[in-house]
Amino acid sequence: MNEEKKVTTEAQTREDIFKMIYGESRMSGVLKVFRKEYKSVKNVSLVKVNKLFGRFSYAIYFQYSPSAIRNNLVKFKKVIEEEGGKFQAHALEQFTISEIYVPIKRGDVKRKKVLKVQLQEERSETQNELSKQIVIKKIIELKDILDNKRYTISANQTESSVRSHYLLAMLGLATGRRFAEIMLSLKIEKRIDDYSFTGLLKKNHEKIEAHIIELSTEETIKYLRELRRIVKTKDMTVAGVNAKYAKTFNNALKRLGFQNVKSLRYNYTIAGSQIFKKKGESVEDTITRILGHIEAFSSALSYT
Repeated sequence: MNEEKKVTTEAQTREDIFKMIYGESRMSGVLKVFRKEYKSVKNVSLVKVNKLFGRFSYAIYFQYSPSAIRNNLVKFKKVIEEEGGKFQAHALEQFTISEIYVPIKRGDVKRKKVLKVQLQEERSETQNELSKQIVIKKIIELKDILDNKRYTISANQTESSVRSHYLLAMLGLATGRRFAEIMLSLKIEKRIDDYSFTGLLKKNHEKIEAHIIELSTEETIKYLRELRRIVKTKDMTVAGVNAKYAKTFNNALKRLGFQNVKSLRYNYTIAGSQIFKKKGESVEDTITRILGHIEAFSSALSYT
């Protein structure tokens, strides 16, 4: 506890923390230090690379949002790729940090605290099962509300606007796709004996294996069509959809018990990492596969 107080009193800003740990106050300087140290271990062993990457994870985590963390992660991965080492950091061994000092907001010393980073593997089977069942239960609940029109419409709302919020919440939990994909581009196509998701925003995974929680393919397609018909996104761009609807839907989803539209994808991942995990597959690899990411780092960092 004393050590925690020492950190918060001695280091008030991100620059102070970086200077203390890496000898550089800015991320650009930290990356230069990382590049230099990576060169010395890149062809030695995976263990040494993992240990090095783990030490610099402090800089990666030292941000305010998942998107900022992912952006930093890409910068470090780019260094590894540019240096062309024999060994690259492995996601499963990488995410073992027990305590991270995280500023909630720069200058807001009172809210700065040490956060425990819990790995998926460290959670008990009971907790995992509970998380999965919570997601499934919520999807069933939302479907019942939609099918039987059990929602409440206030004086300043229309039924279509209220219904669209429930549709988005249910589809987000069931498919794990991004906000704009659900509202605009996601397609579910027949592929021999299975189905695939297409029309995804990340072109490096134009087609990935389809995973739908608790809804049939036919139901999912039906609800997708209805949502797009209500919000009229047919001729809109991704940027247009985000600009026009994201804030409105975030506020509506908070009233349904979600943090924002991204939390739907996070909840899908909690359930999907258990439901769709293959034998011998790590949690990180499962998440990477069902979300359609090209590497395990981004997936594991944001969703475990």
